[in-house]
Amino acid sequence: MGSGKVLGVMIGLCVGLLIGSPWAIVLLGAVGGFVGHRFDEMNALPAESPDALADFPPVVPSAFAGRGGPRDAASVQEEADAHLTRSLCALFVEVARADGEVRREEVREIRRYFEEVLKYGPDSLEFVRGRLKDFISVPPDLDDAVAACQEALPSSERRRLLDALFELSLVDGSLQRSEREVLSRVGDGLKLSAEEQHAIAALHLGDSSAHYEVLGLTPDATDSEVKSAFRRLAAELHPDKHAHLKGEDAEEVARHFQEVRDAYEEIRRLRGM
Repeated sequence: MGSGKVLGVMIGLCVGLLIGSPWAIVLLGAVGGFVGHRFDEMNALPAESPDALADFPPVVPSAFAGRGGPRDAASVQEEADAHLTRSLCALFVEVARADGEVRREEVREIRRYFEEVLKYGPDSLEFVRGRLKDFISVPPDLDDAVAACQEALPSSERRRLLDALFELSLVDGSLQRSEREVLSRVGDGLKLSAEEQHAIAALHLGDSSAHYEVLGLTPDATDSEVKSAFRRLAAELHPDKHAHLKGEDAEEVARHFQEVRDAYEEIRRLRGM
């Protein structure tokens, strides 16, 4: 029983005793317990999702067997480079939550990065699991985490990290606008050039340069610039505005208008606009 519920029952009983009616004692005790229970629920820490970490089970003690048995938390943190590991976990959780809740398949992808790419063993993976659970409950500071990774990792590892974050963002479907914005913040914070970020994005999304060229833009254009360019070109090329044209001229305008529409729709898809 939570402390709020206990306190609520006690207050209800005291008030009932002051009134002096047996029914008042019972009723007010029950009401106080209910109010206290609601208080406990509202102020409780977020519970761990039963599904999100299902593929990241706690490591059982036997996994540490050998070399004197289980190692204490300090040695695990030292071996795993706790500060960097914590920062990496923060980045993965923020990208995963960018489009909503952290999902089971996203946690599975995060585990794959630490286990297969960074070669973390069972003890270090348990440390990772704990940090993921912490950050799912309480959002981390993204900028601080990015700064720590930028300082600790060489440029090749920073590129590989952004590549892994792109893979994570696409686990559950197309790239959403909110995910793209987080990835852009991470890429800038890792001090990766626009060309490096574009190359990594192209590996996962395809090279969209041609679509931007149709709109007279470059891939680093903002969403607002993309929409503005499309509206301007669509107004200029709309068939109703060129109804007087005949033959090849009319076909050329119609073809150009369709190219603009197709390019805009593809950019919208890639950006999650």
